Amino acid sequence: MLTDLSVRNARRQFREYILYFITLSCTVSFMYAFNALIFSDIVEELSNLEILPYMISAASGLIIIVMGWIISYMANYMLKKRSREFSIYMISGVSNHMLGKLIYRENVVIGLLAFGIGLPAGVLLAQLLEAVVLHMFGKRYVLSVQFSFNAAGLTVLYFFIMLWYSLRKNRKWIKKLKLYDLIYCDRKNETELFHGSLTAFIIFVSSMILGAAGCFLIYSQIMGKGLDTLVGTIFLAVCLFGFFLSVPTYLGMKVRDCSGWKYQKNRLIPFRGFMAKIQSMTITMGILSVLFMIVISFLGIGILVNRVAGKSIELNPFDIVILHNKEAMDFSDYDTWIRNQFSVRESYSYSIYTNGEKKLLALRNQNIIDYGMNVGFSYAEYQNDTYMKQSDYIRLREMLNFEDVNLNSDCCYIHCLPALEADFKEYIDGQGADMGSNGYLFAENGVFHEPFNQMEAYGNGLNYIIIVPDQAISDMEVLYSLYVAAADTTPDSGDLKRMIDECSGLVQLDRSIGRNDPDNNGYTSLIVNKDYLSGKWVEKGSLSHLYAMSICLFYFAFVLEITGASILATQVLSDKDKKQKQDCILRQLGMRNQFINKVNSRQLSMLFIIPVLPSLIVSGCFVYVSAVKIQTSAFYLPVFENNLWIVQSFGGAVLLFIVLYGIYYMAARMNYKNI
Repeated sequence: MLTDLSVRNARRQFREYILYFITLSCTVSFMYAFNALIFSDIVEELSNLEILPYMISAASGLIIIVMGWIISYMANYMLKKRSREFSIYMISGVSNHMLGKLIYRENVVIGLLAFGIGLPAGVLLAQLLEAVVLHMFGKRYVLSVQFSFNAAGLTVLYFFIMLWYSLRKNRKWIKKLKLYDLIYCDRKNETELFHGSLTAFIIFVSSMILGAAGCFLIYSQIMGKGLDTLVGTIFLAVCLFGFFLSVPTYLGMKVRDCSGWKYQKNRLIPFRGFMAKIQSMTITMGILSVLFMIVISFLGIGILVNRVAGKSIELNPFDIVILHNKEAMDFSDYDTWIRNQFSVRESYSYSIYTNGEKKLLALRNQNIIDYGMNVGFSYAEYQNDTYMKQSDYIRLREMLNFEDVNLNSDCCYIHCLPALEADFKEYIDGQGADMGSNGYLFAENGVFHEPFNQMEAYGNGLNYIIIVPDQAISDMEVLYSLYVAAADTTPDSGDLKRMIDECSGLVQLDRSIGRNDPDNNGYTSLIVNKDYLSGKWVEKGSLSHLYAMSICLFYFAFVLEITGASILATQVLSDKDKKQKQDCILRQLGMRNQFINKVNSRQLSMLFIIPVLPSLIVSGCFVYVSAVKIQTSAFYLPVFENNLWIVQSFGGAVLLFIVLYGIYYMAARMNYKNI
């Protein structure tokens, strides 16, 4: 009998639980999709992503804790809305223990249905995620829908831990229930914690000060060791809570006296309903606003990280680069092996030269100081200006499909990062007879700034290189020689590892290790007597931790958003009895149904917008500060021309947020009309 009643109640209450059901289904699909990445054979081939399973597991652990609490919150909220139904059961002789079993079985039925729908959706989502990951590494995706039993088993484990935690918590609440509590449970609202306009104003000002302090700490990093970010984030969260504790109270008191505004354009009905709702759930609104701030911030930072990684790859346009130190090198053996293994479109070998001049080096160092970085760290190979022959430069431009240029054989040119272009042009415009390089003057408008493998050391110079007539290098020494190749196919980490294994004397270039070179007063990463492999695909592999981090940020953000949006939608739709009475009174007063629906839609939109607006402001500051820090830590010179990339990243995060948030808004709106 108890089982039949549980199934009947689950079916009868399904409309009440629809948003709770959608949240569980979405959670299952996201969990399966990201767990499938851990066991994916295709992703496993990307050996540089070995950190991804650990990061996804850590993110899943946090999600289990957060989702367990949120599922418990939603289930408890729905139970309170059914308090009168449960009071009838108690009057009929049903004990608290039996009532707990009834609710437990109802939730198990709903959970199993949600799992059954969420798992197939997760299989499809897993393919989308796999395609995105392969695109990050330049791989081609071939559709092949596969079901991972390992990922499904892990998802089952995570899901039932969350469900068990929430139901266990609610059963404790049910055991303590009394008939009086059930009868009056649905009449209780959140109480206002503060009263009076002065108190509200003080709380509002204090919260704004904390918000500003949080942004300052995150930006300045004066404490170090990540404490600034932690404390700053806490300050921003408190700022949002303070906003919702103070603004609704203050706004209600002020507008209450503005009779002229309230009674114009039928503002009274939606405003009264809006204020009554928001003042009864200030704590909930504060929690939701903090959740949405975290969601938008995580989405924005995830996009920022991807853009920084993409920019790093863009600045290294050569697929394969091999470096030989201190002399010109015949790379024909390497070229033969590479052409036998890959479809190489073009390849070329050349040398980078140096002498004792430092005319542009000082200008570059000053630019770094102006950017706020320290130039105390310097490579031994870049204590002087670096040079390239005009013939080599023209050939490399052709190889990279750059715009054709006519170089004067009696002049010098500069190719540099965009951040140095303005200073170098100013230098050229003010040059005198003795300001040329190696006896040659710089040509007017002779500064180029296309991506040319100059961001990191051991490319075409470090941040800049001087292009000189071929005859000018006769008195210079070879700093190192380079072999570059542009491939039509995309070598993966396995191909590059096989290349190192089969090509004797070749090692992978790692700029993070090295030693001090006392002879040249600097740091060098060329510490063995071998040739060094680098290039676009080696650099892409070294950025795998950034891709893994962005994947986990999206994972965490999407799960938090569906839970926050479902809580808000559930709270909004919970007052169906009040709404039905209000609509009935309005009809009796002569208001048409079309206008009633318009008023209700306006009130619903206001309730969905209000927790998002302060979140957008705070998360916008958080994303901006994070973008500045990410760019500074990744590049010691700015690589983006302006802050438009930050705006685009934040805009993309807001767009992703709106798409998922809009689904819950439309679901709530359709249910709202049918109440």
